[in-house]
Amino acid sequence: MPYIILIAWLLTLDTITKFFAENNFISELVLVPNFLSFYYAQNTGIAFSLPLTWTLLKVITVILIFAIFWYYWTQERLKKSINLDISYCFIFAWALGNAWERIYRNYVTDFISVEYFSIFNLADSYITLWAIWVIYYYMKNK
Repeated sequence: MPYIILIAWLLTLDTITKFFAENNFISELVLVPNFLSFYYAQNTGIAFSLPLTWTLLKVITVILIFAIFWYYWTQERLKKSINLDISYCFIFAWALGNAWERIYRNYVTDFISVEYFSIFNLADSYITLWAIWVIYYYMKNK
């Protein structure tokens, strides 16, 4: 149950930041010149705005969510590690937050821009946190 609360909290935070970006970052807000800024963008592609047809993208999104959940449920959950369980909350929040937008709005709201890299949203940063957490877990428990 506490994991569902964490996922809900992460989804809420992602939704609030996307709503704020959509309504406030019409023009670019530069935080660190030539490096970091905020501005609203509608990402109609997949990662890094790579183009795919919408039907295929929606199908891939749903399959990805089920595959991640299935892997967690059949493999990682059985290890009974609070660290792994919490780390998977981040990837579930990413998948659900972006999937909802992709399926119902036909785009994902992005607003964090790193010069010469990409534009992304808070949920996208959850993947990085998940990866760091999982790598740390496996390095520590090897």
